Amino acid sequence: MNYKVLIFDLDDTILDFKAGEKKGLKAVFDTFQKSALDYDAWVSAYKKINADIWQQIELGKPAQPLLNERFSKTFAQFDQEIDGAQAEATYRQVLDVNDAVMLGAKDLLDGVKQEGYQLVVGTNGKTNTQYNRLALTGFDAYFDEVVISQEIGHVKPSSSFFAHIFKLYPKYDKANFLMIGDTLTSDIQGANQAGIDSVWLDHGTQHDRLSQEHKPTYRVKDLAQIKALLA
Repeated sequence: MNYKVLIFDLDDTILDFKAGEKKGLKAVFDTFQKSALDYDAWVSAYKKINADIWQQIELGKPAQPLLNERFSKTFAQFDQEIDGAQAEATYRQVLDVNDAVMLGAKDLLDGVKQEGYQLVVGTNGKTNTQYNRLALTGFDAYFDEVVISQEIGHVKPSSSFFAHIFKLYPKYDKANFLMIGDTLTSDIQGANQAGIDSVWLDHGTQHDRLSQEHKPTYRVKDLAQIKALLA
C-alpha cells in the first residue's frame, strides 16, 4: 500500500446520518400532517421516494428542486398536499444540528491522523449542513480539505468530483488516494471511475448485486477494520 490521501465520505461513514434523519423525519411528520397517518407507512413511502431522488442527483440533476419535492411527493401518496420547500427546510434545521457519530469514527481518525495521512472529506450534500455537523462533532479539526458536492458543483460519483480532489494534491498519483465510504453507487462507483482504490463500509443494507457491479478494493464491516487495514 502506498496511500497518502484518505478521502472520507461523511454520512453513515463517520457521521451517523440516520440518527439525524430519524429526528428530522419525525419533525416533518408532526409538523405537516393534516390528518392522522400511520408513521411507519409514511416513512416507508418517503424512503422509496428519497432513494429515487438521490439516484437522480447522483446522475447530475440539480439537487435542490428534487429535494424540495420529496416530502410533498410523500404526503401526496396519502392524499395530503403540503409545501415541499417548507417541509425540506424543517428537515434541514434538524439535520444541521445532528452531532451523532459512527462507532469507532474518532478512534479511526485519531489513528490515521497520527500516521501522517492527508485526510479529505469527499461528500455529497448541502454545504452548510455538512460544515455544521463537522464543527459540532469536532471532526473538522482532522481534515486538511473539505469537498462538498453543493460547494464545488459536482456530485459523486462523477469523475469531476474526484478530479477536484486530485487537483488539491498535484504531487500525488492516483495510486496514492483511497476512497472510504458506505455507498456503492456513489463512493465505490465514483472511485472506480476515477481510477483509485476504495474501501466499502458494508452496513448490510445494500443489495449484493450492486457489490458485483461496483466492486470495492476492500470490504469491511466496521471502522475498526479500516484502522487495521491501514496499520
